[in-house]
Amino acid sequence: MAQAIAQLFHPSLYPRTSPVLELSQEEIGLLTGLSRQRVNQALRRLADEGLVHLAYQTIRVTDLPRLHHFGLSEL
Repeated sequence: MAQAIAQLFHPSLYPRTSPVLELSQEEIGLLTGLSRQRVNQALRRLADEGLVHLAYQTIRVTDLPRLHHFGLSEL
């Protein structure tokens, strides 16, 4: 899931993406094929790692290079 979120910041595909994604856990689940519960667990882990900050239906990516690397290491 970290990789999926990081890909939303691809400069060629999404040149105007801000560091804040306004997506619900259900929407992320639909994008990644995961249940809302699994998305919740994964987001909490990313937050614990300091890669994202979570708020209501909002994910702020705080360290995109590390998020991308983390996503690759978890494949």
